[in-house]
Amino acid sequence: MFTNIQVINTGNFKLDGGAMFGVVPKTIWSKTNPADENNMCSWAMRCLLIESEKKKILIDTGIGNKQNEKFFKYFYLHGDDSLLNSLENIQVSPNQITDVFFTHLHFDHCGGAVIKKPDSFELLFKNATHLTNKELWNLANNPNNR
Repeated sequence: MFTNIQVINTGNFKLDGGAMFGVVPKTIWSKTNPADENNMCSWAMRCLLIESEKKKILIDTGIGNKQNEKFFKYFYLHGDDSLLNSLENIQVSPNQITDVFFTHLHFDHCGGAVIKKPDSFELLFKNATHLTNKELWNLANNPNNR
């Protein structure tokens, strides 16, 4: 039985509105998601923390902070929220997370699971089992040309 479910804010980023909404005309999506002068819309990233007596399960991890300068020319992180700060605010440490489940493997959903070290990368949630499904894993490891 789960004892608690919490929304965890992991940050905000900006993304080109046309890229996000595809073939939907701007006259429709801009009513609820106004774009700035560069056609960028702001998006909040959130994950879920599900707790029981024995488990702390994190659903998605947000974008993380390991990206390079070129990345930030396309995706602009802003605001004060981060996965680690939000977990700290509710007194949960990364070592307490028992499971991380990825709904899908886009950078803004799974990037926070890995942290950058000077010469390598490592898992942030070292004690957790990391889960997704086989189809998503195969898609992430064999992307199409786009």
